[in-house]
Amino acid sequence: MHPTDAQLWAAALGYLLPLAIAVVAQPRWTGAVKGLLMLVVAAGDGLGTAYFNGEFGGKSIVTCLLVAAVAIGAAYHLLWKPSGIAPGIERATSTGGVPAQQPRGV
Repeated sequence: MHPTDAQLWAAALGYLLPLAIAVVAQPRWTGAVKGLLMLVVAAGDGLGTAYFNGEFGGKSIVTCLLVAAVAIGAAYHLLWKPSGIAPGIERATSTGGVPAQQPRGV
């Protein structure tokens, strides 16, 4: 089975969307709240890519939603979180005044 254009777009956007999520997410939020935000963004990604690629119907919508959710989760946990980029964006855009973390070894 070959992926459709909508599925490929959902995956491609999914790898970049953790950075946008990090702008909105706050460091003081629980993992559950951040997870719900990710699912809402994944729903928007999946629905949008299915719609704009002319595949807005039944199975293709569900597949795009799942591809987006997996891509966002994988990109965050394998790339953006370990690199420190997404947590750094969260701290930089925080409205709660979370203090910056001390570097290791200090």
